[in-house]
Amino acid sequence: MTDVLTLHAIEGSPRLRVDGGGRSQVLHPHWLRERTEEADAIDQGNKQRLFAPAELAPDLHPTELRPEPGATVVVWSDGHTQSVDHAMLARDLGWAIDPSDPPRRRSWVGQLDPFPRFEMPDATDDAAMRTVLEAFWTFGFAILTDTATEPGSLDSIASQFGEIRDTNFGRLFDVFTKPDPVDLAYTPIELKAHTDNPYRAPVPGIQFLHCLVNDSSGGESTLVDGLAAYEELGQIDPEGRAVLAGTPVTFRYEFGTERMQARASIFETDAAGEFVGIRNSDRLDFVDPVDADTLDVFYRARRTLRELLDQPGRRAQFLLEPGHVMMMDNRRLLHGRTAYSLTEGHRHLQGCYIDHDGPDQGWRAIAARAS
Repeated sequence: MTDVLTLHAIEGSPRLRVDGGGRSQVLHPHWLRERTEEADAIDQGNKQRLFAPAELAPDLHPTELRPEPGATVVVWSDGHTQSVDHAMLARDLGWAIDPSDPPRRRSWVGQLDPFPRFEMPDATDDAAMRTVLEAFWTFGFAILTDTATEPGSLDSIASQFGEIRDTNFGRLFDVFTKPDPVDLAYTPIELKAHTDNPYRAPVPGIQFLHCLVNDSSGGESTLVDGLAAYEELGQIDPEGRAVLAGTPVTFRYEFGTERMQARASIFETDAAGEFVGIRNSDRLDFVDPVDADTLDVFYRARRTLRELLDQPGRRAQFLLEPGHVMMMDNRRLLHGRTAYSLTEGHRHLQGCYIDHDGPDQGWRAIAARAS
């Protein structure tokens, strides 16, 4: 793709056209010019611009194009000379994969085979870390094994992937049955598929759950792919899915004097209507008072979504054993737990949150070292 790109001036227009691999696209001169990487325009250390794109002349246009191997030199009307790397151009146009980007998400249903379970990697082992991160970005989770089981050891484990985000539950929080629970997670009842902390802005991106003890009867962890549910709901009820993506919902949390809430839709989508994330906790959500016809569709779609999420064949179900750590995307996956016994054994997990920029930065750093 990148070897066969050609740039053309468009007669009577300041724009250019790029052709390659059976594709063609017209480029705005400012779009191309602001991507320059020349030493007089970009700091070569931090790659930040030494100019403000908003200050470029409105009538900016190319005055000369010179093809070179793998690049095209463009001389601009403001006197700047830019060597346009074809590989960079193809990546920015979406015509080629950027090797530094994390893997694309792959929707899934049911028990994955092979299951994304790995020995806890050494943070200095790029190959091992890349394997874990590839599974995480692809499926939304990874299970790490052979870790320490001392309380507090999750701090050093999660910190290998990103900065831990402190919340009102603490830097690390304990998950076991408590007499006055601040959350239903601290009870032995079944927890249906949900996302954590939908009442926060922003929602914690990634959750870690570290098993310290688990010898009770029951208490198996469950995961459901929100991306797959979004795709299937779009086939069953496209109108309903659109309403869930476009109708504001208030998520509230209250305990004692603590009050938290955030407004967002159940599905978050981008400008192209593609899935970005899901907020789903039907114990905490209150839809806006939109018109009754819209609410008919909203409640219908939310009911169908709940039915999808509750299908046993849709979820991955597994037992976290002592030393296992679940790393899961809280904006994509919904997690839950089967009920467990208070009279047989004990179940104690510790958890924490990090944001997506940690694994994202880790993946890109590994890619940069490999290039």
